[in-house]
Amino acid sequence: MKIIIIGLAILLTLTIVFVISGIALNKHNMKKDKYDLLNYFKKHKGSLSITLKEDGQDTLAINSDKKFPLASTLKIIIAFNFVKSAMSNKISITDKVKLKELDKYYIQDTDGGAHPNWKRSINYPTEVSLLEIAKGMMQFSSNACTDFLINKIGVDVINENIEVLQLNHDKISYLTPPVIMPGYLSNKRKLAINKINAMNGQSYEELSNELFEKMKDDESDYLKEKTSKMLDQKTQLLITKKMAFSSTKQYADLMLRLGKELLTKKEKDLFSEILIGKNVKNGQDDYFWYKGGATPYVITSALYKESQDTTISVSLFIEDDKGGELYWIGNIFNDFVVSVATDTEFRKKVKELAS
Repeated sequence: MKIIIIGLAILLTLTIVFVISGIALNKHNMKKDKYDLLNYFKKHKGSLSITLKEDGQDTLAINSDKKFPLASTLKIIIAFNFVKSAMSNKISITDKVKLKELDKYYIQDTDGGAHPNWKRSINYPTEVSLLEIAKGMMQFSSNACTDFLINKIGVDVINENIEVLQLNHDKISYLTPPVIMPGYLSNKRKLAINKINAMNGQSYEELSNELFEKMKDDESDYLKEKTSKMLDQKTQLLITKKMAFSSTKQYADLMLRLGKELLTKKEKDLFSEILIGKNVKNGQDDYFWYKGGATPYVITSALYKESQDTTISVSLFIEDDKGGELYWIGNIFNDFVVSVATDTEFRKKVKELAS
């Protein structure tokens, strides 16, 4: 009995030490800024990729062709297809959709609060326009809004356009079905992980499409309830590794092409309305587009800035399979990427990384 009590006391002491250490570490990490991330770059070049283009020329490229899981940065592709579909009258941005239709694709506590925050921002209307849904996808990063639009535009259409654009880019599929996939495959997490690991890309895509249809038809509530029990760190890492992959070179090039050749003036104005940027750009900027994405194991981004005859396009991806560093990096990541585009002196320091 004494041994058990001593053992528990030691465990409690160790737990307290770890908690206190964790709190102290977090407080320290919260003080870090973009220069700390710059120092991180110097030590972890193998786990990141950055491509910087100035006036169409590559001025910085580190692991630029290395493919990473894209997370929500791939929503740029969806936004492009949304704009093209709207301007060709295949869809109308003023069409209304019942909010409850979007909620079918929301899984509680799985998107960092993006979907609830979007609904709160528009004051919980009964119906929303397709334009508001597109803003929910890009400005709040709602996965539910994204999956609705993927279905509305057509997943085959989106992937055909990836080929037309000649992007070195994996096929895009729905974002929310993989989250309920483990619970669909088994009641045991380990067995579900093994089954997902064994799937090839086609099988995974087909199951994702099947589960999307269940969500669409309100047949997935029981799976949503199982989700929290199945999504441990190992499962989340596996889902991240099953996402569509591409590279910073592809996304830096794509952002420049969107600004210079792929979109008309009218299309660029709609694209600007959907994307983050209006609250960041200054009076000299004609366009400022930004989209980031994250899972516990990867952070990604793509940015485009145009003013007069000057353009800057930058894409930055960071991956950490242990996830430990991304907690503090996530707090300053956006500031880092925006500073590369807007701060000449900081951009110079970042470019020195390649020397």
